[in-house]
Amino acid sequence: MKTPWMYAGVTAALVGMALTGCGSEADEGSAIEQDASAAAETADGQEDWPETIRFAVTGIDGMEELQRRYEEFQDVIEEHTGVDFEFFALSNRTVASTAMEADQVDMVLSGPSEYAQTKGAAPGVEPLAAIERDAYHSVFVVHEDSEFEELEDLRGESIAMKEAGSTSGHIGPSAILIDEGLDDDIEVELLGDARIEAFKSGETTALADGVRAYDRIVEEDGEDAYRIIHEGPPLPQDPFVASPELPESFKETFTEILHEHEDEILDAILDHEENDKYDGAKIVDIEDEDYDLMRETYDTLGIELQ
Repeated sequence: MKTPWMYAGVTAALVGMALTGCGSEADEGSAIEQDASAAAETADGQEDWPETIRFAVTGIDGMEELQRRYEEFQDVIEEHTGVDFEFFALSNRTVASTAMEADQVDMVLSGPSEYAQTKGAAPGVEPLAAIERDAYHSVFVVHEDSEFEELEDLRGESIAMKEAGSTSGHIGPSAILIDEGLDDDIEVELLGDARIEAFKSGETTALADGVRAYDRIVEEDGEDAYRIIHEGPPLPQDPFVASPELPESFKETFTEILHEHEDEILDAILDHEENDKYDGAKIVDIEDEDYDLMRETYDTLGIELQ
């Protein structure tokens, strides 16, 4: 015979089980709603984002080299943006402007001179932020035993420079010669990769290049082999240049990511030793007018930016 208290106990247990089950279902439903809400919040404002960003870097020739040097950056930036970054290889430093104009590339990590070219060809492009190098300026170098002591002494002499359009090896030094009133009195030889050997062998009187090129030849030949007779001012920064076709919300988010994850992004770039020009660099805000010096120099040299 079951007593009343036994029935009461069974009833209470069944009710408790039912309540527990309902509570579990409610919790599960709440979690699903929260996940859906989070997903909606994440997607909000990103409906027009591209699935893939075509990304290029000036100064690097060929796909294989680009992949080797920026693979780690690719992984980091994809993680933070949630968008695939696909490499677009450039055959030379002037192709970036053509590719951007033809809508073949969405974003370029560019040199300052190349940015001026790209802006001339595709006026709608926008510099989002830039990498400011620790030591980025042009220098004029002579042999240690040279009779020349200052830039003025080089009137009537020859100077080896890099290829046309190089920021630190052509446009930067040319801007200095123009400012000093020497651009018509010095023979400039644009020799590309052959410039260093031409200078070392005495084919030219002096070398005008970035300070890092000077550091390299000093490392090779010793501190007593060469002298700097003139140092230029700091050159503009390397901008991340965005296509006008990219949504504003993506450009804003990308810029925020660059600043918020500055150390991680720069470390990823520096993961490859050939990117060591960015040692000690930082991410900075920039404006289009920061590159007016490049444009003015191109104009004086008679080079059209289009």
